[in-house]
Amino acid sequence: MAEQLDLKTNFSALESRIQKLIHLHEELKKSNQQLLADNNRLMLELDDERNKIRRLEEGYKNLKEIESSTTKQSITNMKRRINDIIVEIDKNMALIDDNHK
Repeated sequence: MAEQLDLKTNFSALESRIQKLIHLHEELKKSNQQLLADNNRLMLELDDERNKIRRLEEGYKNLKEIESSTTKQSITNMKRRINDIIVEIDKNMALIDDNHK
């Protein structure tokens, strides 16, 4: 009889441990699913941020190109104005020389 009681106690303890392992397995399984969901969400956020960075870099590049183009146009316009002023000065100098002769 004592042997049967020890056997029942051992089986009871084994069953308790198995139930605990099953419970822990279920908790870890849920935790793993939550971590996978969080990982997927973070990966999507990361992709969104990378796309934002790419668009910002393209915008910055376009802005620099526009600034460069605007600066070149500005320089060209200034050169043209300076040349026009030089032509006017030359005409006036020629007029002054003609008047003194």
